[in-house]
Amino acid sequence: MIAEASRQPVRSEPHILGTVEDAMTNSVVTVSRDMSVSEALAFLYRHGVGGAPVVEKDRVVGVVTISDLAAPHPYARETGPFLRPRHGGIEWHVRDLMTESAVTASADEPLIDAVARMARARIDRLPVVDHTGRPVGIVARDDVIHVLARAAARQESPVEARRPVLVPDRGPAG
Repeated sequence: MIAEASRQPVRSEPHILGTVEDAMTNSVVTVSRDMSVSEALAFLYRHGVGGAPVVEKDRVVGVVTISDLAAPHPYARETGPFLRPRHGGIEWHVRDLMTESAVTASADEPLIDAVARMARARIDRLPVVDHTGRPVGIVARDDVIHVLARAAARQESPVEARRPVLVPDRGPAG
């Protein structure tokens, strides 16, 4: 299920940073709900990402991070020395630890709105989906920083204005 965080415009100048498409990484790494935790961790490390959208039938159904996968797994069906995943089996899977309500963005929305949504949800990445929920990219905190750096570089520093020179007063003529 994709969470619909409020999509209210943040500013009257939404073009100030461009669109999500201008900032997103097009090659999105995804994982399957049925992937084992060890397999998913290795996959994310191999691709150098801290998290990924979870997909089922080519649709985003959640998000999982390395922190989710590497943390001790508190959900168990039984207590004692034989703790098992919630969904049974002998190994934990992505479906056991993922966040099911993924906050997403669309490629054509203003980046500033997506960044505000990331801040409100306290998340570091937003899967970018098309109108059918298929992942087309991802916007991570680093992508936003690069956009901000480019915007700052575009700002021309004004030529230093000539400062008025104070000329000492000439004493009374005498």
